[in-house]
Amino acid sequence: MMNSLAFILIFPLLGALILFLCPKNFKLLSTLHVLISAVTSAGLLCNVGKLLSGNAEAFYAYDKFLFLDSLGCVFLVLIAVTGFLVNLYSTTYMKWEIQGGHLDLSDLRKYYSLCHVFVFTMTLSVICNNVAFMWAAVEATTLASVFLVAIHKDKKSTESGYKYIVICSIGLAFALYATVLLYAATFKITGDGEASMLWTSIMDNAKNLNGDAAKLIFIFALIGFGTKAGLAPTHTWLPDVHAEGPAPISALLSGVLLKCAMLAIFRYYAITAQAVGFDFVQSVMLISGTITLFIAGIFLVRQHDVKRMFAYHSVVHMGVIAFALGIGGYFGLLAAIFHCLAHSFTKALAFCSTGNIARIYGHKDMSRMGGMVKIAPLTTIMFGAAVCSLVGVPAFAIFVSEFNVFKGAIASGQYIAVALFAIALVIIFIADFAHFNLASFGTPKGEVVYAKEMSLFENLPLILLCALVIIFGVWHVGDFWMLVENGVRIMMRG
Repeated sequence: MMNSLAFILIFPLLGALILFLCPKNFKLLSTLHVLISAVTSAGLLCNVGKLLSGNAEAFYAYDKFLFLDSLGCVFLVLIAVTGFLVNLYSTTYMKWEIQGGHLDLSDLRKYYSLCHVFVFTMTLSVICNNVAFMWAAVEATTLASVFLVAIHKDKKSTESGYKYIVICSIGLAFALYATVLLYAATFKITGDGEASMLWTSIMDNAKNLNGDAAKLIFIFALIGFGTKAGLAPTHTWLPDVHAEGPAPISALLSGVLLKCAMLAIFRYYAITAQAVGFDFVQSVMLISGTITLFIAGIFLVRQHDVKRMFAYHSVVHMGVIAFALGIGGYFGLLAAIFHCLAHSFTKALAFCSTGNIARIYGHKDMSRMGGMVKIAPLTTIMFGAAVCSLVGVPAFAIFVSEFNVFKGAIASGQYIAVALFAIALVIIFIADFAHFNLASFGTPKGEVVYAKEMSLFENLPLILLCALVIIFGVWHVGDFWMLVENGVRIMMRG
């Protein structure tokens, strides 16, 4: 019988192959795409349920090559839920692309196939216990998604895809140095080559690692995986990629992929904290988070392209996660882990709403929009909900994690840090609502290509994402919070 962890890796690959060999029929391709995505997501959630219902802290497969703990479960939830809803929306979005003559059925087949290869690479990066293969999986996410980013094959999308693969590959070279150094430092302690490659074994021996080596390893890992996560100053690929790629791919990149890179940083953070104490990793992450928040916030003010605006928000919120890691302690780590989910649902909603907006106006320039609330009121509500969550309005999911950042910072006496955090959030708040008002109210400032609301089915993924953003902002979802709190314990164990 196939192991449950193996299933969630094999099935998306098998689905990708089926789609690639499928006849060029839109209805058949789209139906299979949604069906494969649904089964994959169900498999992912079944593995999460398996951990929740068991007594063990983690379970393993293939001689501990694959493993799943509570921290990994949080990220499987993102891949399962955000991934499925975005893939459902992509059938609508790609229909518009084909109707507009931007893509053909051959492109559609490649797009759907690569989406499932992309899900495979992200899943492998989460459940791989081997540090080298985890690094390879994160690198593979770049190779799987770059062709999705450049699916239109025009000059701008090709340039953004090239920039994406070059910057991320160079950045991940630093992560490879971190991987090699971590293996060497652990092997010096254990003398066991196989065990020295496993996260679980490395964590067990982390307290015995050489302190200077551990610090260097963490810096390399932060540069490498931080590039893929979109932390400043190596974030420069991200705005171009999100601006030029299809809206559903932007949603997957921002909503899920960035978090997979952030999970790698979480793992290195926990190991280094055990080796040298939390002061070092918290100081480094506080600096990284603050720099990222202010750089992205300043660029956010000047953005009129709706997709570039949300792209800079991706950078902002990776900065929030880094800042939360810098605050540290129970509340800081809780905020960092929960923020991954809150941002995933919110950003998927945001980028899917840009797909509707581009459909209505035929462009992405908010200064040339206006009057959206009269043309498409439901889309405007979804757009507004995404903006409200992104700026941390109460009753939306992101407020919960940002509130915990303030709570942790004040409790630990980090008053200067929390003041800087508040200033950055105020800048972002002003910029976002100015842009939202520009697009949503007044009279249309240019031509309106599609002057009506999308159908209920076309808006269904957005409605479900919006519901999730509010549910996690208002209610204490017990099982998920259990995973988050167990994740905090994994990172803080001493």
